[in-house]
Amino acid sequence: MTAATAAPVRQRTPRATGAVPLNATRLLWIELRRNAMPWILPLIAALFWFDSYRPSTGTVPLYALRTYWNMGQGHTIIDFGPFVAGVAAWMGSRDGRRGLADLVTATARPRWAAQLATWAATAIWAVAAYLVFVGVMFAVYVHQGVGGTPPWWYVAVGATGVIAFSAFGFAIGAFWPSRFAAPVAAFGGFLAMYLSFQIGFHHTSGWALILPTNSSGNFDGSAQADSGIFYPWLPDLPIARIMFLAGIAVAALGLTGLPARADGPRLRRTAAVVTLAGVASAGIAVGLADDARLSAHGMVIPALHDAANGAAITYAPACGRAAGVPVCLNPAYRRWLPDVNAALAPVLAEVAGLPGTPVRATQVATAYPTGTAGPQAVTLGGHPPVLRMSLGSFNLPGPCGFCDGPAAMKQFADQMRRAFAQAFVGAGNGSGGPAQQAMQAALLRGAGIPFAELPGLMAASRNGPGPPPGAATGPVYAAARRLATLPAAARHAWLAAHLAALRAGRLTLNDLP
Repeated sequence: MTAATAAPVRQRTPRATGAVPLNATRLLWIELRRNAMPWILPLIAALFWFDSYRPSTGTVPLYALRTYWNMGQGHTIIDFGPFVAGVAAWMGSRDGRRGLADLVTATARPRWAAQLATWAATAIWAVAAYLVFVGVMFAVYVHQGVGGTPPWWYVAVGATGVIAFSAFGFAIGAFWPSRFAAPVAAFGGFLAMYLSFQIGFHHTSGWALILPTNSSGNFDGSAQADSGIFYPWLPDLPIARIMFLAGIAVAALGLTGLPARADGPRLRRTAAVVTLAGVASAGIAVGLADDARLSAHGMVIPALHDAANGAAITYAPACGRAAGVPVCLNPAYRRWLPDVNAALAPVLAEVAGLPGTPVRATQVATAYPTGTAGPQAVTLGGHPPVLRMSLGSFNLPGPCGFCDGPAAMKQFADQMRRAFAQAFVGAGNGSGGPAQQAMQAALLRGAGIPFAELPGLMAASRNGPGPPPGAATGPVYAAARRLATLPAAARHAWLAAHLAALRAGRLTLNDLP
């Protein structure tokens, strides 16, 4: 009987469960260290300060107005995009320029995975820089006392835009490994932003709303100052833009996995699916933007809208008094409370004691204009009567953005008094009838505005173009002068008896005393 030969025991090779994540992490870390993006960041920082931050400091210290230029019109993306695309193209063409494409393809790691690691490192540097620059800018705004809440959704749109530019540039470099790939990608990025800006400027609705440089909706109209103050920033349009930009990025990255050298048919099929998914995301986003409609609080996309996003922001008002009447504003407008009190005091004193005189004045949110007439800046109504003011419709005293110069207190006060007189006589969203115009002129003259200045002031209440203001002559101003020369007691007594008929538009110039 022969002894059985002992069979060698097979040792099971342990599974390398952590090898792929570890190797991927090491590869990403190496790419982060040898990336070219940090070298261009000082130039981007200088452009960001000059083009995005510096112009914003000359605007009203409210977030919607401070960020109108850099977020609403996409200048933060304009400052980053072309440079990011150029550097990403340089990184995408690196192996091809150095003649290493075949050598890298022969390695154990799929070529597409190595490319994605290079792109990811480039995108991380670019997005991190974007978030740091925007964060520093917002920190300065906080130090300056800017009112309201920042448009965080638009920050996310900008970050996604930077990712899209990096993917676009990287794809150009991967397909065209030339030293000219970087300048071509940068020029392509600049051209894309220029066309986006031009299309967005001329098309305020429809599919063009998807463009990140289109300020229509949440950054345009007379209500732009009140987004993030009375109601939150609506996320509908930013979500569609994020879908659009992310779709472009995914499609561009998927294209880099389609060439034959991208390691086998399985990965190429995966890359094709990724590309189609990106194209589908971008196409769906364009369709969503085409369905957007303008609401009182900004752009609403029915498929994305959540009614909870339009809930009013609660706040404790900042209050003062004008001619004994309480005046309350949103705390974001606290710095202008003395100006509002000073503007209202003369006209409130003129109508003190009359029926229909407001018992208080309060600030309300300005609605986005949904028609040609636009919203009425000041209204008077209710029982007891309350004066409601939409300060977002006025040029507030101080910095005025793209105005000829800072808005003067007199300009603001005269406009406030004109709007009050217009509301008090029942003229509605216009100058009213001849009798109402004459009474407005008389009230404003009593508030300290000379007759000679009234034609220009009244012309400001017109909706749409009209003839230039003339001299303070004619039947309307003749009647206004008669009213202004009456003793205050007689004028008050006549108004007390005829105010209802005046507001209803039933009086003519001949009915005035």
